[in-house]
Amino acid sequence: MHKKSRLNYSRRIFSLILLLIVLFVEESIARQRFWVPKVLPQTHYKIDARISPDEKQIKGNEIITLTNTSSQEIDEIAVDWSISVSRFIEINYKGQALTPLNKPDNQPIFSPLLYKLSEPVFPGSKLELFVTFKANDVVDDTVNEIKLINWYPRLWWDGLPAYDAFKVKVNIPSGYAMAVSGLLNKKTGYYENNGAKSFGVYLGKGLKVREREVEDIQIKILFTEKGSECANLCLETATDVIKFYKHWHGFYPYRFIYIVPGQPRPVGGYPFSSGIVVIHGQEQFDKRPLNFWKWITAHEIGHQFWGEYVLNGDLIDWLMIGMGIYADRKYAFFRNFDKEVYKSLVSRYLSGVQKQLDTTVDIPQAQFEKISYDHNNIVVHGKGYSIISALESTLGEELFEKVYRRCLRDYGKKRLGYNEFWRVCEEETGENLAWFFDQWVRSNKYLCYGIDYQESILEGNKYTTTINIRCKGTLHMPVPLKAIFEDGTSQTKVTDRALEVTPLQFESNAKLKEAILDPDSNLAMLKEPLPVLPEGFLKRITRLPWTNAGDEVLKIFEEVKNLKFQDSETWFKLGMILFDSGYYQNSFEAFDRVLGFNPSRNDRFASLVWMGHLKDLSGSRKEALKYYREALELDLGTTIWHDQYKIEINRKWVEERLKVPFQWKKPSK
Repeated sequence: MHKKSRLNYSRRIFSLILLLIVLFVEESIARQRFWVPKVLPQTHYKIDARISPDEKQIKGNEIITLTNTSSQEIDEIAVDWSISVSRFIEINYKGQALTPLNKPDNQPIFSPLLYKLSEPVFPGSKLELFVTFKANDVVDDTVNEIKLINWYPRLWWDGLPAYDAFKVKVNIPSGYAMAVSGLLNKKTGYYENNGAKSFGVYLGKGLKVREREVEDIQIKILFTEKGSECANLCLETATDVIKFYKHWHGFYPYRFIYIVPGQPRPVGGYPFSSGIVVIHGQEQFDKRPLNFWKWITAHEIGHQFWGEYVLNGDLIDWLMIGMGIYADRKYAFFRNFDKEVYKSLVSRYLSGVQKQLDTTVDIPQAQFEKISYDHNNIVVHGKGYSIISALESTLGEELFEKVYRRCLRDYGKKRLGYNEFWRVCEEETGENLAWFFDQWVRSNKYLCYGIDYQESILEGNKYTTTINIRCKGTLHMPVPLKAIFEDGTSQTKVTDRALEVTPLQFESNAKLKEAILDPDSNLAMLKEPLPVLPEGFLKRITRLPWTNAGDEVLKIFEEVKNLKFQDSETWFKLGMILFDSGYYQNSFEAFDRVLGFNPSRNDRFASLVWMGHLKDLSGSRKEALKYYREALELDLGTTIWHDQYKIEINRKWVEERLKVPFQWKKPSK
């Protein structure tokens, strides 16, 4: 090759190499940004912390480690923590202190804190951070109870839930009982959990502890002396629940479960953190029936599978709530508990439907932030459970449970959104289920079916029964109908979702006695279609204050009293406000309307009591006693609080009204 040609060739090679270097550097620079892996790496937290109740302070040291399992380097990290007069943090990486990128001069920095690493973490390499932290805002003024949930610095991944490993050493202050999201390793002194959504610490001063072990699961309950009787029942129930869930699913996600006290009132509970649940009102054990305490124990333990073990993958956690409730329903039906609690969940959703609220589940963040009604009760819990119950009705129990177990198997420690859930349902059934999810999740459609026509004709020695079922609502799906015949036999068939009117035919030895739609009460279904309401009607009622509403409530009542508006909660509110404003007869009519719409047992109980009150105030003592006695027959052991009057309506209150008439003097403003 000619000398000049060789020189040009060398230059071209050099230019190409230089170009590749430039491109590599540009790509590296472009990648130097905060990003979140599609599959989050499991992070390991080793924490040594000290709690000082007197100083209302927690401080500690922490080592955060993870292996970069993604295909590109990590240059920036985010930490869920704040910097202020109440919080301090220092992070060291490879011997250098990191400075937050989002640090304003002399201003607090709110979570997340963003840090640029001095060296990138390449795929397959390990990240190790050494952290010192302090917080003076995680211990409440009432130091009898210390609840620590977001108490330690943690890597932040766009707010997505993560399933991480923990080793935590924390002191137990004198006089406190403690519950933590891990098991104590006696050799190291660390509470360990190899996989958890969160690591909580609960401290209760002067609390007693009872514990037992069942099938390698450690169960502990923390309680006050006054809550001792309730604690015994919860411990017994938790033992039975763990056995049931392990038999049903083949496993339990944690090797421990703690039950800790909550609010004074017996109003339910919630999952405190991984492996720890709260049950409220244990000191008021006698104000709820035994089955309530058994149900709420099963309910909260069921949420340890869904939401703590299988992580929420949607904007709202309706799927996790619905699947968790299905778990406790399975246990409750196994133990023959009253189904009333599940009817009340359906009633929550239907109350929103009857108020003609938009209960669409899959909505964008901006729309979610504008919601002003009780979305958690009506949609997340009420509709969330209703969707799962309707899906089981559609697929059948055996096939639905196949889906249920697969989700636990494939999505344990991972995020499960309804789109993935939808896909699993279709793969297990071999059926396109867009019609179901589009209507129940992506729309505001509601379910309403009714019997249009029924006839039983004797033909030879057999009866031919025809029953026509009409779709009266906006949502179409298979709805079961049970035909009961005079000889005690029965048959069940389902409607065709593609038909407005489904003719169902039965052949039997006896004449039709009764036809029942949705015989197992699994469907959130209205009995009558929604009426056309005056514009702005619902907003006007929502805006009415519970006290001192004046003549406005009477004006609204006169406008709507002849409408077929079947929302028991709204009629109950009108009844209460009419009572407060002195319109006793109109108030009585509003409460009477509640009874006509098949309300929950509690709503019926409360309405009857107030109808008794109103009869007492009108001097009709004999009629008042009738309503009080009828209310007592419906008593579930619950208490209805009317905080505006400092009145608690329960069995004790009603029994007192049988002796002493209700008297009323409106409190002064």
